[in-house]
Amino acid sequence: MIEAHQDEIGPFAAQITVTAITSDREGAVTDILISYRPDAILALGAVVFTLPAGFTATTTDTLNGTTLLSSQISNNGGRVTLGLTLDLLGLAQFDLLLKAKPLPAAGTYRFRAENTLLFLGSQGVAETDFAVEVDSLAYVTNNLDSTVSVVRLMSGTSVQTITGITFPAGLIDTLNGSFVYVTNLITNLVSVIDTTNNTVVQSIPVGISPIRLAVSPNGAFIYAVNRDSGSVSVIDTATNTVTATIAVANSINGAAITPSGTLLYVTNSVENKVHVISTVTNTVIQTIQVGFSPIALAITPNGQRVYVLNSGDSTITVISTPTNTVVQTIVGIGSSPQGIAITASGSFAYISSLNTSEVLVLNITTNTVTTTFPVGNGPNGIAFSSDGTKGAVTNYYDGTVTVFDIVTNTVLHTISVGAGPFDVVVK
Repeated sequence: MIEAHQDEIGPFAAQITVTAITSDREGAVTDILISYRPDAILALGAVVFTLPAGFTATTTDTLNGTTLLSSQISNNGGRVTLGLTLDLLGLAQFDLLLKAKPLPAAGTYRFRAENTLLFLGSQGVAETDFAVEVDSLAYVTNNLDSTVSVVRLMSGTSVQTITGITFPAGLIDTLNGSFVYVTNLITNLVSVIDTTNNTVVQSIPVGISPIRLAVSPNGAFIYAVNRDSGSVSVIDTATNTVTATIAVANSINGAAITPSGTLLYVTNSVENKVHVISTVTNTVIQTIQVGFSPIALAITPNGQRVYVLNSGDSTITVISTPTNTVVQTIVGIGSSPQGIAITASGSFAYISSLNTSEVLVLNITTNTVTTTFPVGNGPNGIAFSSDGTKGAVTNYYDGTVTVFDIVTNTVLHTISVGAGPFDVVVK
């Protein structure tokens, strides 16, 4: 439960608390409990709840467990009145439950309750502020119409379409969420989007056909994987300039960096290898043979394992990072898997299966698929919200993004975006 802060109004003063039962993010549909404690002897008159704009009481709601009457609701649902009778004067608390209400736009909302008296005004006035938090925003590259879509995960709605990018592919956000970096596959640029106004503020020349990005744990560097020049461009995020170019091999694509920030792993889909790069020296220090056509990879939060997704033979190669050796090959991973993301707990990996249009859930402890669920046509990139409750996967062939619940592994929303949605990042 998410509870509002109670104003500091003294130990014996009236009190009001506001609790959103399931979520405090804008667009969420949740029950809202408003509890009023007069902390004084009530006088005949009424207990009155005043709701801020954006919150409305109806006859489906309850007060102390009893369904509201239309006569108790006024001010277009913004006020609820309970006339006091002698049997109610001894109550210590009054609970107004608003049922299944969509939360309004992010912001601070003030709730009020009081004991109104006939001809004498009010006593026991209590007020408190309730904060509605910003919904998680997902940024989606649409590489067939050269746009980036911005969508809300909670409400399942489209917010904005960003232009000024050519055939966008991979993208990543900075740690503070202020900027999103996007590869331009054809123009050999990495574009920088300012998330405060969702505009492209800079474009950085890199190698040929930049396809994927990785960010260092401290946010200081972005690594751009240049597929057709066989190199990785190192971008200093303080200056947005390339400070180093690492020679690797042709046909490299996916990239992931260890939590320590010292090792960058890059897939090579033609040679069926993973290249290990030291970010200290910006050189390749080892090459590991994996499955057929490795396309993406993810690293466990403890940094001990790399999960390499091999799209050509629908397997996962598991690499031990202390030794950089293959410790297991997991078979039967969908059909042409494309994207992989590991939960913050390190318990599960979520994998998009392009040809079967589903997401597979892999138990990291047993390295077995525990469940699958259907999504859109041609799922590709996959990412999680910062609070770890929701995921998003791009569906390349039908121009949508599927939002799913990580706890129940069920689909929440399907959002229309641009043509050919490729990758997704959530901030």
